[in-house]
Amino acid sequence: MSDPIQRPGVRLGRRAFLQASGAAGFAAFLAACTGTKTSPSPSPAASAGASAGASSAPSEAAASPTPIPSPTGPLKFANWPAYIDQATPADEATGVLPAGSSKTLVDFTAKYGVDVDYEEKIGDNPTFVETIKPALVGNLPTGWDLMVLTDWMAAKIIANGWAEKLDPSVVKNCVANLRDALKNQVWDPGNDYHYPWQSGMTGVGYNTTAFSDNGLTAPTKIADLWNVPSDKVTFLTEARDTFGLALLKLGIDPDPQTVTTDQLQQVHDDIKPLVDKGLRFTGNEYLQDFGQKRTWAAMVWSGDLASSGGEDDLFVFPDEGTMIWTDNMLIPKGAANKYTAELMMDFVYDPPVAAQIADYVYYVSPVKGAADEIKKLDPDAATNPLLFPPDDVVAKQKNFQFLSQELEDKMNELFADLAGV
Repeated sequence: MSDPIQRPGVRLGRRAFLQASGAAGFAAFLAACTGTKTSPSPSPAASAGASAGASSAPSEAAASPTPIPSPTGPLKFANWPAYIDQATPADEATGVLPAGSSKTLVDFTAKYGVDVDYEEKIGDNPTFVETIKPALVGNLPTGWDLMVLTDWMAAKIIANGWAEKLDPSVVKNCVANLRDALKNQVWDPGNDYHYPWQSGMTGVGYNTTAFSDNGLTAPTKIADLWNVPSDKVTFLTEARDTFGLALLKLGIDPDPQTVTTDQLQQVHDDIKPLVDKGLRFTGNEYLQDFGQKRTWAAMVWSGDLASSGGEDDLFVFPDEGTMIWTDNMLIPKGAANKYTAELMMDFVYDPPVAAQIADYVYYVSPVKGAADEIKKLDPDAATNPLLFPPDDVVAKQKNFQFLSQELEDKMNELFADLAGV
């Protein structure tokens, strides 16, 4: 079992790094994050064919160059909590950055002269998408220009024709710097509609003070969550994470190709007694629950407690393994500021910018060159298992993203019963 990961107290040199990383493990982690889609890949509309004049004589006059658009705004950016760099107390005290701001966003505005309306609006994929689905179905603007969704949901958005096609001439950094392991996804093989934001893991989080004060042994397994008073535990509203970890707890490999509906029923039946005793399901709201000491332990995403939890909130790589995933930037159909959204995608794929984001949020950057830049920011970062997952962690990672329709329907039915929705 890997040692827990603790939130640091200061910005640079602030971490207690607990494991050495292996380059092979890091590469394998990124490759595994891509998963496998069990249904046919989406078929977005093909580009219009070449005109008859495309093969005409060279003497024909060339077309006029396409005018370069101007950035417009404000850019409406929907993301998850604790998912971008933030001003530190030192930044605020010295006036380097305003309180509550992000250097990435401040620098983007300075470069392009466009304000960014950045909101931590996404707590889980289904809930957020339900808020914009009526607009998407009705072919209307959603009110957002850029959003970050996990692989399985990003694939659905693209397959339904609800994402804007990207202009590769604008997102040049993305084209050049996307890590090879994250390319050629079957659901968007040419990266015509998406680029990854960060990759991460789902495991166990707990509050050391609550455990010691109540005579509980620090968790090392997913199964240990079943030993905590149920009204002090939360699981995730992302059903793939909750069911995936619960399958591991039962000793079942959460491989979408082999999991059965009967095994999903076993998960439901194993969790139901906890629900009856007060177990709740949350998205990123678990950060507030930890802060208020309402939650002692939870299923959590890897970087959250390290970047935004309290000093006594720790992340653990459980013995049974972790779930892995990638969150992705997409531009919803009809976005008012598509070009500006593309500029933002391109901006965060500049390695120094990518590094300052990853170094703050403790997730794995999808950007080539970011690793070296992270190490410039903090020479000790190479040993941070959240940024560079080591071989022993990677060996036990599972991807439960892309499910058959039968499995997804059954999981949703069982989760709805557990969550009371």
